[in-house]
Amino acid sequence: MNKKKIIVSIFIVGVLFVVAMRFSGKKPLATQDAVSQPIKVSAKLVSDSKTFLEKNQFPANIVGDQEVKITAKSAGTIAIAPNNIGSAVGAGSLLAKIDDTGKLNIGDGGLRSLQVQQAQLSVEQAKKSYDLAKDNYNNLKKDSSATSSEKDSAKTQRDIAKLQYENATLGLNGSVDNHLITSPISGIITNKAVSVGDSVSMGQLIATVSKTSNVKIQFYVDQDQRVALTRGQEISAIDNDGNSSPLLIQNIAISADPTTKRFLIEAYPKKQNPALLAGTITTVLIETSIKPKIDADFILPLSAINVGQNESYIFVVDNNVAKKVPVTIVNVNGETAEISAQISPETLIITDGSKLVRDGVAIALQN
Repeated sequence: MNKKKIIVSIFIVGVLFVVAMRFSGKKPLATQDAVSQPIKVSAKLVSDSKTFLEKNQFPANIVGDQEVKITAKSAGTIAIAPNNIGSAVGAGSLLAKIDDTGKLNIGDGGLRSLQVQQAQLSVEQAKKSYDLAKDNYNNLKKDSSATSSEKDSAKTQRDIAKLQYENATLGLNGSVDNHLITSPISGIITNKAVSVGDSVSMGQLIATVSKTSNVKIQFYVDQDQRVALTRGQEISAIDNDGNSSPLLIQNIAISADPTTKRFLIEAYPKKQNPALLAGTITTVLIETSIKPKIDADFILPLSAINVGQNESYIFVVDNNVAKKVPVTIVNVNGETAEISAQISPETLIITDGSKLVRDGVAIALQN
């Protein structure tokens, strides 16, 4: 009985083995059929690779050509904050109010500031002293028994009291002005640096106000991008609808921002464009033509170059077959590289799909 079971088991295993071999024999055929299909690639002539047009986009702020940075003249808490970015303000209009927290009574200018209230008390005391000195002088001037010396002394005390009163008044006005922040020009708020409840110190930025008659575009670039820019270079501002406005670079920062390590670039419209509104943002497009340092070399995107441990190489088109060609990388600039290789100007270099092919594989060019 056991002998029959063993024979049956051996027979079943044999059948499964034969079936498995048949299926495993078909898979290489399917794979072979798939490999035989040409790989679609894009190519570019060597003669057309002598220059490379690189396009870079940067977010930019549109600001007034004349702008004022308004800072705090005293320390305290923001009781009234500037309006939102893009809001119009007039010259002399209130932007913000800096006050003290606590339960102090409201003093001059609607402020609870201890400094303001102390200045207000000084004014009141100086006013009383001045009134007394003035009355004393007037009384002595009318008194026939008063001597000239007494009258001159009273006059001097009156003049001193008046000067002290005027100085106290100036101090109060200055203290109030330091707490009530106004705009020195008419324009648009392009930067709001504080909100209600924020604690500020003397000299801290409150807001930036820009005039709207003329605008400039500000954006930041890296060191590598900065060296490729020049004053007077034409670039473009692109709005949300894809409309382009020509700009000219006017200012290139010498030193980088200490925080971002990037360089400020300022550009002006070639013609005033009402679509460029101060206080809004736009996109700057810079097109740079990159040329090889050596005439015999050519420029390729890095994506078209295969970099190995022992060699760097590209693929070219040779009778609808990919052919591997060793190259020397002379220089790398951003997303492009200057390449040296012994190939004719009529050779087609595979620029798109080079990572999918290998030497000798069939390819098909696509438009």
